[in-house]
Amino acid sequence: MNFKTSKEIRESWVKFFTSKGHKHVKSSSLIPDNPTLLLTGAGMVQFVPYFLGLKESEFKKAVTIQKCARVGGKDSDLENIGRTTRHHTYFEMLGNFSFGDYFKSEVIPWAWEYVTEVLGLPKDKLIVSVFAGDEITPFDEEAYDIWIKKVGLPDSQIKKMGRKDVFWGPPGPTGPCGPCSEIYFDRGPEFTDPDERYLEIWNLVFMQLEKDEEGKFKPLAKKNIDTGAGLERLALILQNKKNTFETDLLMPILNAVSELTKTPYERDEKSDLSLKIITDHIRCISFLIGDGVRPSNLGRGYVLRMLIRRAARFGYLLGMKNPFLYKLPSVVSENYSEFYPELKDVKMIEDVVKQEEEKFSETIDRGLIFLDELLSKSGSIIPGDAVFDLYSTYGFPVELTSDIAQEKNKNVDLDAFEKAKDKHSEVSNKDTFSVNMTDKRVYGDVLKEHGETKFLGYTDEKCEAMVLAIISTGQKVEKLKEGESGEIILNQTVFYAESGGQVGDSGKINSNVSVLGTKKYEGLFSHSVEIKSGEIKVGDKVSCEIDSVKRARTRHHHSVTHLLHSSLRKIFGSALQQAGSEVDENKTRFDFTLDRAAKPEEIEKIESMVNGWIDLKLPVECKELTFDEAIKTGALAFFGDKYGDIVRVIKMGDTKEVASVELCGGTHIKNTSEIGGFKIVKESSIAAGVRRIEAVAGEALKEYLEGKKKEEEVKLNQLITEDNNLKSEFSKGDLSNEWEELTKKFSEVSVKKLQEKHMEAKKLISKAMASTNIEKLKSQEDKIEKLSNGISILIAKPDNYGSEAIKTFIEGKLKNAKGEIYLVTDLTEEGKLTFYSGVSSDLIPKGIKAKDIVNKVAEVTGGRGGGKDNFAQAGGKDTSKISEALNIGLEIIKLI
Repeated sequence: MNFKTSKEIRESWVKFFTSKGHKHVKSSSLIPDNPTLLLTGAGMVQFVPYFLGLKESEFKKAVTIQKCARVGGKDSDLENIGRTTRHHTYFEMLGNFSFGDYFKSEVIPWAWEYVTEVLGLPKDKLIVSVFAGDEITPFDEEAYDIWIKKVGLPDSQIKKMGRKDVFWGPPGPTGPCGPCSEIYFDRGPEFTDPDERYLEIWNLVFMQLEKDEEGKFKPLAKKNIDTGAGLERLALILQNKKNTFETDLLMPILNAVSELTKTPYERDEKSDLSLKIITDHIRCISFLIGDGVRPSNLGRGYVLRMLIRRAARFGYLLGMKNPFLYKLPSVVSENYSEFYPELKDVKMIEDVVKQEEEKFSETIDRGLIFLDELLSKSGSIIPGDAVFDLYSTYGFPVELTSDIAQEKNKNVDLDAFEKAKDKHSEVSNKDTFSVNMTDKRVYGDVLKEHGETKFLGYTDEKCEAMVLAIISTGQKVEKLKEGESGEIILNQTVFYAESGGQVGDSGKINSNVSVLGTKKYEGLFSHSVEIKSGEIKVGDKVSCEIDSVKRARTRHHHSVTHLLHSSLRKIFGSALQQAGSEVDENKTRFDFTLDRAAKPEEIEKIESMVNGWIDLKLPVECKELTFDEAIKTGALAFFGDKYGDIVRVIKMGDTKEVASVELCGGTHIKNTSEIGGFKIVKESSIAAGVRRIEAVAGEALKEYLEGKKKEEEVKLNQLITEDNNLKSEFSKGDLSNEWEELTKKFSEVSVKKLQEKHMEAKKLISKAMASTNIEKLKSQEDKIEKLSNGISILIAKPDNYGSEAIKTFIEGKLKNAKGEIYLVTDLTEEGKLTFYSGVSSDLIPKGIKAKDIVNKVAEVTGGRGGGKDNFAQAGGKDTSKISEALNIGLEIIKLI
């Protein structure tokens, strides 16, 4: 067995299978082109359309090295990270695939040839498995015979295993499936855990059956091969390491973590666990960010946020109280960017990590205090609603809370947490890594029978067509009648199908069928329809017409999005990347990577640049080129789009000025002057390091400006009414002179000036009220009670004092105070309840703290809060328990 670097393993894999006629296909993104998946978790994901027959592959054999992530959902390896020698959140899967070409008699000998001759693994250390058979599917005698007769493996090295271990699929209730044959490496008797000793290194999946709706299994017409071998596991064996963290894939990162945290590797089991988790997570974090994921509370953004915060917490255990993870992506990049250039933009990755770390560092201390309180309570189960509060208030992902709970031999009530989560709708329900290969089979059947839909919509808005198929509730039907809805497949269409961020066309088929929208499934256009009258049948010849007004408005927004993208890159630099878009008849929405908000002057500059290009009346040219030719011209590729070998290049410009060149399959104008005008209506943050611009153009811009004008008129009338009300309020408060001064200062009657005037007016009223309320509190000073423990306490009568008055009063009393405690209850007219507490500085060293007192009081009413040792506040809920809460507060102070 020869030592091999991870680079040598990768190269040998690709070289071996290309020599067998396989096409080397690059790794797809960790963001899958599959709505049923959260992240790419297997090498076969990008080939699902081929396995389903939705699309005919240009090649019959493929070899890949696929980036994979498994975090969250039932296939998550999160809990095993650092605790076993082989599990990771991110890993590389070596794969070889056949789409109806070779099968068992080829792939089994090839697998043996690769592991024994190319990698040089000892034959006596290898064990394989085959499907033993059961009452549903017979023993895989074919695979067994190949291992025995063709490979020459003795029976003693072949294990017959059950459906649970060596039978793949179907991924849903129906679909392709088949037995597997796995290859294991025996690491020796020093590994007492069988899973660690007999390490699975390669799984060969034989897709030879199809389960139908009746639960019966029948042979597939075209048999497929899907295999996956773990790069990390092969490196572990070939580099003779105890665990995958010590291979050349991860050891440089682990060493950097060790150096940064000043924690030696192999010092003790507990610190090693933290080092390994941080090492694993920062690799996965870097790849996710490199592929365009940004922290958020939804879907894959939640996964990224959870990994950053979980890694930060394990750093916290090593004494890292300040952000530190952001210093590590450079090491990941050094180790991987040769193979994955998306990691070369180290600063961008660092910035995203740092921002998220800083957010979490603001709440981690308070969150841990809250969690400690939960863990200190009796019982072994932590309530799910409390865990959700910990997540929503302090940003603690449930996975992190579960980690800490398990360290204390407690568990989280995950069912109750899910209910609380669902109630607030804050976490995406996309949590699976299993590929759903059944939902689109009906489209695959139509595609096999009729081929792709011919699209005429780049040049035409009307066409004649034939109904090839009708789909209702996932099944093919012969017709749709009045009042029914479904999907219609035509041989050709003018309706643009939703893609590249552009909304699908709507319109009509004949005069009796409304087309509500259009989508595309691997070249097959599906028209979502409602039958207004009569019926429509398979085989009908029909007339199609799009909603031309909607198309024109959408066209303006799509073209201006290209100009917007170009202006952003010119203003903020070429490192800026698109992170998503949505274009329809009412607006354009564009998401892009930027670590800060755009300044007002930058927004003006963007608008000016885009409108300048519109005014220049630049021609818009469309060309079809090969993908490689298009990229060489400098054309930009849009986020999330899937490109074939031939692509459309949209160029906006002439010999003097080129505004934009991009790959795009959408519909566009012929000259920039058609857009009419452009206006940004909103710029906001949607995740750490990702900004969003919403804008309007053309007719939508005119409507927006008319709407703003009407809003301005309504707002002005409201402010004039408010002005009269404030004038009356000033008169009642003996502030008439002040009102006259304000009126002179803000003499212009406009929305802006009136808003400024009213802000100042409210400050004057608030100041006057605060002064009155301070006097109210001072009038109760004679109620200060001297307790037997030497502490003087004032518990003020509950009233609507206002926070400013309370804070001023308490801070004033505490300046030179000794042995004094103040407890004030603020109760607004709307019923909002807040408790305030102040403690003189001499009591704090004795362990008497304002935040502890106010929290105990607020808890009686169902509330919580926080603050400093000398001054704190807490919100309450149940106002009927105010007296009880204050009495408990008094008793607590008496016992001090």
